This record gives sequence, C-alpha cells and structure tokens, in this order.
Amino acid sequence: MDIKQGRMAGRGPASIVGLGCVAALLAAAPASANTACSLPAVQLLGVTGLKITVATDHPATATLPEYCELEGTVATNGLGAAPSSASIHAELPANWNGKFLTTGQGGFAGSDGLPRVSVGSPVAKGYAVSTTDTGHEEGNTDGRWALNADGSPATPQIIDYYYRAVHEVAVTSKALVKAFYGAGSISRSYFSGCSNGGRQAYNEATKFPDDFDGIVAGDPFLDIRALIAGLKFHKQNLQSANTFLPASKLPMIDAAVRASCDAADGVVDGLIQNPAKCAFNPNSLVTASCTPGDNTCLTQGQADTLKNYFTALRDDDGHVIYTGAAVSDLGGGDGMDLWSTGFFAPGQALPPPNTQSTFDVTAPEPWGNAGFSPASIGWQFVDHGIQYLVERNPAFNVRSFDANSPIGVESDSALKLFDRRTEAGDGDQPAKLLPFIAQDRKMLIYHGLSDPALPAFRTINHYEAVADLVEGGIHELQENVRLFLAPGMHHCSGGPGPNVFDTLTALENWVEHGQAPDSILATHFKNNSTAQGVDRTMPLCAFPEQASYHGAPGDPVAINDAANWSCNPKNEEMLKVGPNGRLAGAGSQRDTFFDDRGDR
Repeated sequence: MDIKQGRMAGRGPASIVGLGCVAALLAAAPASANTACSLPAVQLLGVTGLKITVATDHPATATLPEYCELEGTVATNGLGAAPSSASIHAELPANWNGKFLTTGQGGFAGSDGLPRVSVGSPVAKGYAVSTTDTGHEEGNTDGRWALNADGSPATPQIIDYYYRAVHEVAVTSKALVKAFYGAGSISRSYFSGCSNGGRQAYNEATKFPDDFDGIVAGDPFLDIRALIAGLKFHKQNLQSANTFLPASKLPMIDAAVRASCDAADGVVDGLIQNPAKCAFNPNSLVTASCTPGDNTCLTQGQADTLKNYFTALRDDDGHVIYTGAAVSDLGGGDGMDLWSTGFFAPGQALPPPNTQSTFDVTAPEPWGNAGFSPASIGWQFVDHGIQYLVERNPAFNVRSFDANSPIGVESDSALKLFDRRTEAGDGDQPAKLLPFIAQDRKMLIYHGLSDPALPAFRTINHYEAVADLVEGGIHELQENVRLFLAPGMHHCSGGPGPNVFDTLTALENWVEHGQAPDSILATHFKNNSTAQGVDRTMPLCAFPEQASYHGAPGDPVAINDAANWSCNPKNEEMLKVGPNGRLAGAGSQRDTFFDDRGDR
C-alpha cells in the first residue's frame, strides 16, 4: 500500500506540543510521538542536512499505534553530482521496536511508496519508517525532471534517482530516528522495495553494503537496459495494423498457452510453475483468413509480435542483452494488456488497430504524450526514458533509436550511448554483491513468474551469475541470498497466482533469529480483491525448488490449499529450460551480459 494512501485513512485530529513544553519534555525522557511531534521539537533535534516542514501526530486507531508523521527534505551531496535535495517522509510510532525500515518507489519515482506485496503495516509492527521521492516530484512514468529548462541534463536529479537519494535519506533517517527516540543505536535496519524499488535494493546492496542488515528486492528493475528491451517489442508491435496485438486477443492466447504448458509441472491447476519449460509456438494460432480484429486467431504479423515479446534482445554477436518475457498469464487487466498493448483508460481496451482517428499505430506518439495515460505503461517508460535520459531530446522519435539494426538486435554504438547515460543507475553487476554477502547480510528476492514489465528470467539469470562466483554455488549463496518465484504473479502483485505474502517477517526471522526461509506462504484473493475472500494458498519455494503437490489428484479444493503443497530441496525443476526459456535467453543461455560493460 502506498504511504500516501495509508496516511489518508483512519486518522484523528493532530495533537501538537507547544514550544514552551519542548525543552522540559526532552530533558525529562526520550522523545516519543505524543510528546515531541511538533516542528519546534523536531527542529531542536539538530539532524544535519534535514529540514522538516510538516509534523503531524496521529492518535492510535484499532489497527495502528500512535505515530508521528514528518515530511521535509534531505540534502544530497557528492557521490558523482553537485548538491541537491530529496524529500523525506518518515513515520515514527510511539511503540518503537528499535528497528528501522526504508521503502522503495516504482518507475521513475517522484513519489514515495510502500512495496505492494508486503502484508501489514511496518508502523503497526513498531518500525520507524522513512522513504523519499528521490529528488523530483513528477509522476513515475514522466521523465521530464531529467532535463533542465535549457535542455542540459539535470545531473544532480539524475544521480539522486539512480542511487544517491535513497542512500542519503537512509543515513539521515537513521540519525533522525536515534535523535527522536533518544537512542544510542538502532537494533536492525531493513530496506524493502519492488520494481524500481528492487533496483534501489540492488544498488543499496552493491554500492552501499553497510546501509542495511537485510534487504527485500521485489521484481527488480535490475538495470535500465530494460527500456531498450521494451523498445524492441514496441518497434515490432507498432509497425502496422497487422502486427499490432490488441489486448482483446490475450484471453485466447492464454487459453492456448495453458493447454500447451499447464500440465508440464504435474498438476493441471491454471498455474504454470516454470514457464521456461514451455514449448508454445505463436504460429499455432495463425490462420490464413485471420483479420487484425478477430479474437479467435492471429495474423502472421501478430504471431511475429508475440514471438518478439517472448524473445531475448541480443547484440551484434548474438549475446543476450535482456531476456524475453514468459509465455504465461498475458491478460487479466494487469498483465501484458496493461504494460505493453495499452489502454485508453483503466479497464478499457484499445479500439481495433485500424481506427486511425483515435489511435495511429505508425505515429511517433501513438497514444499522444507518452508521459501520461492512455499509453501502455511500458511505452510510457520507454518513450520518456530514452527521450530524457538517453537522447536528451523531448521531441526524439524513439522508433528511430538504433533504426539501422534489425528488430531484436542492438548495435554496439547504440548500446554504448545507452550505457554511458544510464549505467550509473544499474545494480546488476554480480561481483559487486559479494561485499554485502561477506558481511553476512541477508537479501530476500522475489519475482512474479508472469511479470509483464520485467521478466523473471532476468532475475533468475542474475541469481545464477552470482552463484557462479560463490564457492559452493547456489546452495552456498542461499546462506545469504534467496530467490522466491511466484507462479502466475504479475508485476509486484496481481495475476492469477498467489501474490500476497509477508516478506518482511521472513527477512526478520532470517536476520534476527537465523531462520532462513525455505518457503513463504502466498495467498490469492478472488479477483485480487481482499473483500472477496481467499480462493487459493500456496508455498513459494526457495529457488531452484519447485512446489510439489501431494493432495488428491484433480481435486480443486485440495489443489487450492497450501497444506497439500510442499517445498523439497531435492526438487530442482526450476533449473530446467525448454524451448520458450531458450528463446527468452534463460538459464544456461544467459551468456555474459552482466560483465560486458567493464567494472562500474
């Protein structure tokens, strides 16, 4: 749940302590939410680089303790750029448990937020929590903040987004927490984020390994090359009406994929546990008489677009630059339909691709201004990311980026330009995770196997690449870093698979009690609505394990109950790669794409 949403509900009127009482209160006892939640009191704490502009005390409710909410800015300095500032939003509970949590943000940031998968409020557990907008306030698919008014790169804001702001705000937040509670230390510090928050998680682990005792990284945006992988798809998809793949065809495709792949894991249950093993061919849905708007078949151009979606982006030498997507669970409203094929409005599918009056397939901006709806989310990121971060030209037609290369191949010159302007924000170098591991810190990674935004294959490949550097391989790596894959889950949440689970508690038990998580219980709510009740539970297993079913064959009640599933360390089915996985560049096909840019 987003912090901004959370702080709007269930709050009474603020209670403010007068300035005349502050000195006496601070002298009498350590600060607490009900005695020091005022601007004068917070300003007396004297935290370097911190400017608090809003202080609000929230009385306790049935679900939350009393807590002090603070908003302001933190000065960001050095680390590759001129000074700037980033927002801070902190929530400090009266029943502080001695621990601290920082949360990440999605997309291009611009607002604060909590990871969508985590269950329960960290504040309710007694955590002091902080987060940041990373130094700009535009929407999280809007890249305009990356350029100054004169067209020059806004380097301080870019570096803040890439890595500096999260680190600087975390360091300042720790000083604030200790001063606020009058504490000499913080017992444990954690980070949790999904998507871009997952990229922030990896950057914290690889660039600032001392910041956090434990890190949760969800569906990570490991490196910004994801944008050119997205562009690969859009170049193919937006060639013509015959290649454009409308969202209305996805239910038909999903049914064909399930018919082809669902039984491969031994249980026909609507979930494909290892989409890399699948052997689905989009050409199987092509008919000679098919039209672009016929939802019972694909044109050859649409089949080519679908194959492009499943296929890795490669360089001139055939090495994988970025993995392709999984074949599983493309539709559902928050899958490929939302991220890649596009809506005019939430829940409203695009009109047929030949309706040029409202949607021009071949235009530089088919949906209009790409920083806003109704463009697909993937197009918004690709368009603004390349325009503002790479080409530094708001009018740049992204279709012309590396226009002389075949679709699906990126030239060395295009890669060099892209990397030169984005790689500072990447957290994907396997060797740079080793210092974090050497300090015996813990990292819990999760990824939806049907993620339409950032393929899980990318994260799996990275995990295996780190394991290659650790003596003892994956099993030794699991002492400090564990990966959990969620079948049927879309990007950070959603999808038909169990997608609600408690990563923070699993990390706490690992860091504080030495209880490494072998599995994490995941829940799916009917129509992904908590109000409609639970319709499935299932354990997520530590990679490379695949969950095993031992209930009654064909019994839907038993299949949907986690009690009939288990994680077995001898079951390493997730290492197996079939035709679709090879096409996507998964597993042994990963080549050396993490190390081809030198030491960063």
